[in-house]
Formats: sequence, C-alpha cells, structure tokens
Amino acid sequence: MKYPYLIVGLLFVFFVSTLSANKTVVKGIASAFKGKELILYTYSDYISQKKTEIGFTTINKNGSYSLEFDINQTKKVFVKIEDKTTSFFVKPGEVYNINLTYSKELNKGRIYDKQLSLMFNFPVPTELNHQIGKFNQKFDAFIRDNRVLFEKRNHSIEPKLKAFKIKMLKETEHSNTKFVKNYINYSIALTQNSLDVSYKLVDSKNSQNIKANLYLEYLNKKPILYNNPEYIKFYKAFFKGEFKKESLKVKGFDISKSINDKASYIALSKALEKYPYLINDEFKNLFMLNGLLEISKDKYFTKVNIVKILNEIKSASQYLEHREIAANIIDRITRKEFGVGSTAPTFKLKNKNNELLSLNSFKGKPIYINFWTNWSIPSLKEMKIMQVLHKKYKNKIHFISICADNDFDKMTTFLSKNDYKWTFLHIGKNKKVLSNYKVVTFPTYILVDDNLKIVKAPAGRPGGTAERATEDNIEKDFYELTR
Repeated sequence: MKYPYLIVGLLFVFFVSTLSANKTVVKGIASAFKGKELILYTYSDYISQKKTEIGFTTINKNGSYSLEFDINQTKKVFVKIEDKTTSFFVKPGEVYNINLTYSKELNKGRIYDKQLSLMFNFPVPTELNHQIGKFNQKFDAFIRDNRVLFEKRNHSIEPKLKAFKIKMLKETEHSNTKFVKNYINYSIALTQNSLDVSYKLVDSKNSQNIKANLYLEYLNKKPILYNNPEYIKFYKAFFKGEFKKESLKVKGFDISKSINDKASYIALSKALEKYPYLINDEFKNLFMLNGLLEISKDKYFTKVNIVKILNEIKSASQYLEHREIAANIIDRITRKEFGVGSTAPTFKLKNKNNELLSLNSFKGKPIYINFWTNWSIPSLKEMKIMQVLHKKYKNKIHFISICADNDFDKMTTFLSKNDYKWTFLHIGKNKKVLSNYKVVTFPTYILVDDNLKIVKAPAGRPGGTAERATEDNIEKDFYELTR
C-alpha cells in the first residue's frame, strides 16, 4: 500500500502555531531549489478529483520559502516543485514548517511521478501528519507480515485485521482530531472491501465481511466525510459499478428511463428511493453524482442528458458540496476529446507585451506549439534548435512557445536574455490549457494544421532524430504540411 506523502525512513516532525488572522502557512527550507517555483494545490473534491491551485511562491536565494492561504477545514495539499511532488494534511490557521529535499536514489526509475522528500520541524506526537504517517507505516508493515493470509482470500485475515483496527484506534483515542480516527477507520475499510466481498457468500455464516455488514459498519447513518480522502476512496470502491448494475435490472428500468428518456433529476431521485441503502437524501444524491460520473462514457446512457441532470444539481442542490462536485464533473466529462484529428483546444494567452493572443489568430498556417518551463533543461536546450527551425520555416509555419511557469516575469526575463523571434505566450491562470493539451511533462510539442486540427500530439521534438532516433522527424512533418 503506497501513500505519496509517506516515504519510509523519513523523520516526521512538526511545528504548529495559530495565526490570529486564521491564515494557514506553509514555510521552510528547500535549499536544492533556490530560485525555483513552489506550487501548492489541492483537490476541489475527491469524487471528480479536480485539482485547484492554492498559490505559489518563488524559493528565495537562501533556500527559504513561505506561502499563506485560506482554508476552512482540514485538507490534503500537494506541493510541487518542477516535476516533483509530495503531499500532507493541513488544518485551518496553523503554521507548517517543512524542509523539502530530493533524492535521486529514491526516485530511480520514476519518469512522471517524481517524489519530494519532506521533513516537518519540531516534533509533536499528537500532530495530524505525525499520527497519519505513523499509522501508514504500521499498516504497510501489517500487510507485509500477513501477505500470505491476504493472498488466500478465504477470510482468514479478518480477525487479525479487526484486531489491528481496534489497536490502531485505541492508540489514537487521545487524539485531538477525529480526522485521524476516520482516516484509520476508512483505510482499513477500503482493505476489507477489497477482500472479494459480495452480497452473498458461500461462507457468509462464517464471515463478517459481507457487503451488507460493511455498509452497516461504515456507511449507514454515518456523516459523509467529503474532505477525508480515505472515506471517499472507500465510498467509490464500495459502490463501484453499482449504479449501472442496478439500472440494468428489471426493477431498475426507471433509473435508465429517468436519464435517457426524461433527463430529469427529480425522476432519477425518485427512481433511487426504492433502494434501502439510499434512504438518506444526502447519501442518495452523492451516490447519484458518483454514478453519473461512472456512466458518463457509457454508450448505454445519453451523455447530453447526464450533463442536463448534473446542471440541475449544480444550480439547485441544497448541499453546497454537491453543487461543487456536479460542476467539476460537468467540466471533466464535457472536455472535448484531445487527439489526432480533433480541433486544437482554443486559448487566449498574454505575450511578453501583455497583449492577449488567441489560437484562432494563427489560423491559416500550420502551428508548431511547445509547452516549456525555465526549470526544464531540455526545454531550454531545444530552444536553440527551435531557433534554427524557425529561421528555416518561419514563412510557412507559426511557432508558439507557451511558458508554464507561474511567474510572468520568468518568461520576460528569459526572453530579455535570448534573441528568439517567434511567438511566446504565458500560461497565466489558464492552467486548464495544460490539461486540455494533456501536458504531463516539459517540453511537450504539438503540431496543428492550418485549420487548427491536431496533426500530432505529442509531435516530434526539435532535433529528435539526432538524439532520439525513435522519435518522429519533425522536419518531415513540416514538409508534409507545407508542400
């Protein structure tokens, strides 16, 4: 079991103080990243898993950094420097003093999921992250020690798992937060759910791990913990595929009818009332949201009707969390499919003179787009080759380089030191452009034709055939587009 914020062998220590202005502060030392950007983000909700940036700062020349922000409840946050991340939990109005480092040894073989190492200064045993980290280590050890019993899948692990949970909860009974207890509870629930549970088992008389019992223990008449990731993981795993499965049964015909024929939230809500585990209105509506997300790409259901129902929830739900989840799901499932032949996602971004330029303004000639950052060495090296390509093809092809650094000045400073003549744009707050173009690493290159249709994504890199013989020859693609 892996948790991104848990790196075995790290010393988890911590210092907390309460701010009068109720600002939450993350600060510390990151000496290996002087002058680099540090970005902090979280999930808007754990159902849609939409990422939201909290803020960013530039690490000082002495290696120190500080970032303050507002939150209203305990949240899991992610720290990102360049292409490296880590995560931890924060509470409103507290100060987290964290040292950040990077180990090449611990990241051997990692390409897209490089992990920062973090250390909290000044240990307090009852602190949230310290307790969660301690539990995660013990749970990992428990799973390793009982691997044989887990693999048997005959429920012989159940008594030991139950005893382990009781022990872990007892150790945190003096904790000053329910968050840790719920984290432990639902981490173990998620593991129980993975033990081939079903509504009916041959040996159900001897097992307490049937689905109905899990529901009664962990979900029935329990509050919905929207901001506890382990609760939502368990919730999604427990009900995975259940929405569609019920809709395909004879008694569930009215579920599919309420979507495909009526496109009605009211009809769907009424159709779900017959299920005893959905009597609670808030619980039923969360089940609906999760289910609509699951079936959003299923050809059996009409997507436009799913969006219509989600819009009803977004505008009229009495639960604020559900409005946000619905909005995020709509954004996720209506995003146009990106790939060869599709229309390039539009954008309006600022150039070095603070002028807004749209993608449409470049229509009429093929476009070679690249996404880059100041911290990406390949990005900077390949600019030199781009310069050669631009001189050769500038009359036939538009070149656009989009800077993904948060700080606008990083782009303008870079350009003041380099005599590059093609178009440079800055990402600004339009992070959606990165997801629209499926940018997961830097540099990334996209080739678009004169009608703004995607030709290649990713496209070949400048000098690709010289250093990377397996990559496309971008000049060959240029020739095909401009002959």
